[in-house]
Amino acid sequence: MARYQPVTPQVVAELRNIVGARHTFAGDEVPAQFGHDAGTRREAQHLPEVLVQPADADQVAAILRLANRALVPVTPRGGGTGLAGGAVALQGGILLDLGRLDRIVRIDARARFIVVEPGVKTLQLQQAVQAEGLLYAGDPCSNDDCLIGGNIATNAGGNRAVKYGVTSDQVLELEIVTPLGERTVVGGRLRKNSTGYNLVRLYAGAEGTLGIITRATLRLHKLAQHIPDFIVELPDLLSAIDLVGELRGDLGIDPIVLELIDRRTVRAMELFHDAPVFGAPLGDILVVQFEAHDDIELARKSRLLEAKCRAFGSLSVTKAANGEALWAARRAWGQALEAELPVSANEDLVVPVDRLGEFISLVQELVARYCFDFRLAGHAGDGNMHLRIVPGASPVSDWPESHARFRGDLYRTAYGQGGRLSGEHGIGYKKKAALAGLIDPVELSLMRAVKLAFDPNQILNPGKIFDPA
Repeated sequence: MARYQPVTPQVVAELRNIVGARHTFAGDEVPAQFGHDAGTRREAQHLPEVLVQPADADQVAAILRLANRALVPVTPRGGGTGLAGGAVALQGGILLDLGRLDRIVRIDARARFIVVEPGVKTLQLQQAVQAEGLLYAGDPCSNDDCLIGGNIATNAGGNRAVKYGVTSDQVLELEIVTPLGERTVVGGRLRKNSTGYNLVRLYAGAEGTLGIITRATLRLHKLAQHIPDFIVELPDLLSAIDLVGELRGDLGIDPIVLELIDRRTVRAMELFHDAPVFGAPLGDILVVQFEAHDDIELARKSRLLEAKCRAFGSLSVTKAANGEALWAARRAWGQALEAELPVSANEDLVVPVDRLGEFISLVQELVARYCFDFRLAGHAGDGNMHLRIVPGASPVSDWPESHARFRGDLYRTAYGQGGRLSGEHGIGYKKKAALAGLIDPVELSLMRAVKLAFDPNQILNPGKIFDPA
């Protein structure tokens, strides 16, 4: 681990010169909410020694140059909606809040791209391009709170990854400030590019450990006239997963969303919202969304979907009357379950879609062995399962110890199916120890070499993903 220096009064004074006194908070001035993110609010808090809020890339670069001279760690932060502790200042130092870089710089409807700063809310971005008849396909379930910079840093997936891929598939170009405080642009607004290493893909998902994103150029698509939501009720999870496998390959329907939600989670959501937003189903549900560019295509795809679902034993197929209410409930699934099950733990695991049924069967066996229970709201179309593990019949007093053992078994189960620890939330510090025990040592050594090459003083977001050798 690098030997960091404390933030001195001189460093604070220089930071005030860079960003202004109104945007520099030192010591007790740092608001409490900056000691955690959404996933660590109930854990030990890690307040920075100083919080700064730069206004542009030049100020970000100056902060990083100062941090290198003073050997002070820097933790970048977006909306604080992360669930893995990736934006928490474990080593103190400087917390760099990017919320002021919040401009939509340009929307080009003809060439179908948008240029944004990292502090733009994802929902704001989506609404802005929708007004131009366009679609931004990145759609994480926290889109009303999360920022686009954080989406890129964690390579967020979301609901529409079935057809459009994850956040990195939307990124054309990035303006980056390197850990040494140099500014550069990687990628390009090109359909083809085989010019050296693909650094865009490297930065997307690096969790702010290799550089700070200060501007992004993102791909847009034509907005379809109709994007309906269908609620498909099925007798059990494995039947729903079989249907997922069928629908993914159906070019006639060409779904953009395949969301799997178990029946007890649905009930918790409807109770939380005090409304039957899913129609009060008795079975597990699959939310299916597709695009149609006219009424004829809408009718044709709807008939195909209903026939396919009946062939796979669906109990009902219903077009959602209020898609906005449905997705509001889906986004709040964690809050709904927390209200019902305050003792629990979240997981963000991903396995190959063709192994999803076997994985869920193994999870069912595993929770039964521990006398636990689970809830599920997952992006089944891309194999990304969001699980909420709860004590079930196991004594709550045994939960910390028994859950730690269960967690290890669960992760090994995912890896045994060709899966990985995170589909979109990242590793942060919460899964760092688990990753160290599962990752191939050669792969880990390559990651460490990349980190050292980009960040020789190891000042940028230390303690995340892995520790130095």
